[in-house]
Amino acid sequence: MAERGAHLTGTAVLKPTIFEIVAQESLASTLEPAFKRVFSFLVTCNPERYGWLAQWSDEAYAIFHGMLQRFYLKNYGASFAETFYGLQRIATANSKPAGKISKGQQNLSLIFLLLDPYLKAKASQFELDEIDGRPSKEKWKRLLKTYFVKGHRIYNLVREVSGMYYYLSYISDRSAYPNPLLHLLSMSLTYSHPHELISISELLSKWKEGNFTTSDGIHLLQRGFTRSLELGTFFLQFINWWNQENFYNNLMSLPVPPPPPVPDIARRYKGLCPVCIKSPSIPTALSVSGYVFCYQCILQTIQTNGKCPVTHYPAKEDDLIRLYN
Repeated sequence: MAERGAHLTGTAVLKPTIFEIVAQESLASTLEPAFKRVFSFLVTCNPERYGWLAQWSDEAYAIFHGMLQRFYLKNYGASFAETFYGLQRIATANSKPAGKISKGQQNLSLIFLLLDPYLKAKASQFELDEIDGRPSKEKWKRLLKTYFVKGHRIYNLVREVSGMYYYLSYISDRSAYPNPLLHLLSMSLTYSHPHELISISELLSKWKEGNFTTSDGIHLLQRGFTRSLELGTFFLQFINWWNQENFYNNLMSLPVPPPPPVPDIARRYKGLCPVCIKSPSIPTALSVSGYVFCYQCILQTIQTNGKCPVTHYPAKEDDLIRLYN
């Protein structure tokens, strides 16, 4: 992308395509699950000593994410995903480019890059705790988590709707901002300059001549880490794409198992409600057993006994499914 990179002069700035912007956002979303998978693997290697760290995975990722994004914002003026796709953030004034982003814009960018995934992870965790029946014992904590989840849902809805609006405006050249966050921070995206990097051969020459300094060693380690991370992320994206492409094909290629034999008791109740032994009125299936009853018959039976009258499997009202002939 170096040949089409534009100088930040305020007169000629190339706008990235919407596909590159969406691609870098997709890449950014793969960092968290990849890190948490590696983190959980390290924890399970010695659960007796490090098992307590599992509950701090969100905070551990926030620290790692903050260090990573700070490095890229400081050195490249862009986030990790934006740098991977050859993009760079620029300051804007009245929707026109105004040079490189300032130190304050770097700090604000870092804060927003960290807050969004962290709040999303916390909202998902609170929802899972509620579903799994693990609410907080204190009432004020339960209320706080409930309102936090509801507030995050509203925020997420507003972000998705406004993000779609900005996408359409960006595609139609009515806006220079690809998303509302960049507009809020008075920044936009363009193609980055080719960065001047010391080649490995030059570093080896310095080593032979005895001119290899500590800063060269740190530079070499940084380059090795960032290149490894970028290659690993690209490989992870490829694996996700491969799994999505082959999921349905692999599923449909599986052999269809034969149907189970119909028991005698099921033949006896064919076309009849097992409770009143009549044709079902408002046919209703019980999902835990598969038998079809009259709605009133099975509702009263479950409310009284809490189980299927035929198989005696535990059942509740949520297991009732209305059938429409």
